[in-house]
Amino acid sequence: MATNASVILKFSDGTISYLRNAVTLDTFTEVKTDASGLVNQAGDISAGQANQGKLLIAAAVKVSTDDATTGLFCAASVVGVSGNIIGLIQGSGAAASGLPMLKRPVRMMTGVKVNVLAQAIGTGVQIGSCAVYCASGKVDIFTGVAIASTDVPLLSVISGSTIGEALVGERVICTYQTYGGTNGVASDGIANGVNAFFVEDAQGQLKAMMYAEYGTGQEMVKFVDQQFNVVQNDTFTLRANIN
Repeated sequence: MATNASVILKFSDGTISYLRNAVTLDTFTEVKTDASGLVNQAGDISAGQANQGKLLIAAAVKVSTDDATTGLFCAASVVGVSGNIIGLIQGSGAAASGLPMLKRPVRMMTGVKVNVLAQAIGTGVQIGSCAVYCASGKVDIFTGVAIASTDVPLLSVISGSTIGEALVGERVICTYQTYGGTNGVASDGIANGVNAFFVEDAQGQLKAMMYAEYGTGQEMVKFVDQQFNVVQNDTFTLRANIN
């Protein structure tokens, strides 16, 4: 069964753009303007090119699987012309509604695109994902594939680096996080799993913990306001146990 992502973009001038494509599960996929001909817009064009000069102020992603409810939202980003992430978009599964305001508006131009990461709901190992805004304006997304009863580092999708390497000297101000396990991150008692993603310093001291949302709810995944400073040797960990 195919899985598709649809994205509503709203701009400061009141105009709307609608993106929709089939996506490759478990990898970030660009979603371009809907080419069905059912709405009055040119299709199969990158978001920035289709909306030149406009200021994006609100957006939402819906992940849907044909004739099923197994499609799950992980994360979505607005990617700049140099390949860096310049904005984050909230989303959820087929039952979701809402059009959240962006934490920071993003200017559209040729080369800017929208990428979506989706996966299928499952009871086994799943992708953990955390989207991060920093006080400086820096944006990143960290992901990792769970391994039962094992510490898995969440690494930057931009650089492949740890949080300490990718965000050294930054102050995180808000995040949203998802995990697609049917029974959650720690679903097999209290041994060998931690039911939240966690950030530690080099001495193993906890600096932050965050529960993961299940990206198929009726509301778009929510940002959690939390603040912590990042230094070079900090680590970001997913530890699942799976029944």
